[in-house]
Amino acid sequence: MSLHLWYADGADAPRTSPADVLAATGAPPDAARVTLGWTVERHSWIDEPSFCARTVLAGYGLGKAVNEGRVTALPVRLSAVPSMIEDDPPDIAVVTGVWRGDRLAFGSSVGWADVLARHASALVVEVDDQGVDLGGPLIDGNIVATVGRPPAPATSPAASRPADDIDLRIGSLVASLLPEDPTLQFGPGGIGEGIARSLDRPVAIRSGLVTDSMAEIHDRRLLLEPVVAAYAWGGEPIRRLAGSGMLRLTSCTETHDLTSLSSTPRLVGCNTALQVGLDGAVNVERIGGRIIAAVGGHSDFCAGASRSPGGLSIIAVRSLTASGESTIVPTVDQVSTQRSDVDLLVTEHGVADLRWIGDRERAERIVEVAAPEHRAHLRVAMGDR
Repeated sequence: MSLHLWYADGADAPRTSPADVLAATGAPPDAARVTLGWTVERHSWIDEPSFCARTVLAGYGLGKAVNEGRVTALPVRLSAVPSMIEDDPPDIAVVTGVWRGDRLAFGSSVGWADVLARHASALVVEVDDQGVDLGGPLIDGNIVATVGRPPAPATSPAASRPADDIDLRIGSLVASLLPEDPTLQFGPGGIGEGIARSLDRPVAIRSGLVTDSMAEIHDRRLLLEPVVAAYAWGGEPIRRLAGSGMLRLTSCTETHDLTSLSSTPRLVGCNTALQVGLDGAVNVERIGGRIIAAVGGHSDFCAGASRSPGGLSIIAVRSLTASGESTIVPTVDQVSTQRSDVDLLVTEHGVADLRWIGDRERAERIVEVAAPEHRAHLRVAMGDR
C-alpha cells in the first residue's frame, strides 16, 4: 500500500521532489501518492511524464500537468481543505520553514500547512535559509527530518503585473463603493493593484493573500490595524509591513472561516473572474474543457462578504479578455461562485448593482457594463429572462 504524501502550498511551497522527501524519511522510493496545493513554481519533477498527483488548487505551476491529465484537480474550496486533511491524515507531509532561534516557523505561507503538520504521521521541513521570518506560527508536528531548500526554477511568475489604465479605472470604481472603515479582501494581479492604488480612506485588510501592493497601503498610512492573511507573496514592502508589526500570518482556518467572515462588519470582498454569466454566476475555474485555476478562497470570501453586516461581495473584472472576447457571457462554463453570493459587478464601464432584483433586471444591468461591442449579442442571448 502506497504512502500518502502531502505538500504544503503557497508562494514558498516546498521544492523538494517526492523521491527526496521519501528518502529523508527512510521510506521506499516511488511509494507515495501525492497531494499538492497552490504551487506557484513549475518544478522539473512535476513535468516528468511519470509524475501523477492530485491537487486542491489547480493553476500556476500545475496548469500543464492538470490539463495533460497527470494531476487531478479536486473541486475543493480552501476553507474545506483542513477537514479533508483531518478526515484522511497524511503519512508524510512536507512544509517550508525558517529558523527562529532553535525553532522552526512557517515562512511566507501558513494556509492549511499548520493543520497538515499537526495531523501527519511524519513531518519533513524544507528549511529556507534565505527566507525571511515574517512572524508566522511555529511549526508544530512530528518533525522527523529537515532538508535544504533547492534553488528556484529558472522562471517563476511574479506576484502581480503592474496596473494599467483599465485596472486603475476598475480600482477607482471599487474604491468609490467602500463604506467607512471597511475590512477589505482582494487578491493579486492588475485589478488588485488598481484597487490598492485607488484607496483614499483607511481600511482594514483580511485576505487569503497579502501582496506588495497591499503592504504599500501601510506606507500611505491607510491601514487601520495589522493585515491578517494566510499567505504572503512579494518582497521588500511585505518585509517592511511585518517589521512594523502590521502583518499577522495565520491559518486559513481563521482567515477563511465562513462564520467569522460573515460576522465581520463591513467586510468587502473584491474578487475577479474568468467569466460572469447574465444571471450573475461566476466562473474562476475553466474555459471550455481547459482548467485555468481553482475555486480556492473565492467562494469563501464572496459568501462571507455577502452576509456581512454592511458588507459587499464585489466581482471586479475587465470586460474583455486579452484576445478580445467578452468576459460577460450568456452562461458561464462552470459555476464556481453562485449568483446569490454576488452583490455588485464592476468593469471599466461601470457598476452593476445586482442586489434585491430579479433575473431579467440583473441581466439588463450586467449587459450595461459589458464591452460595448458585445452588448447586442448579449441582449439577444437574454431571450425571455
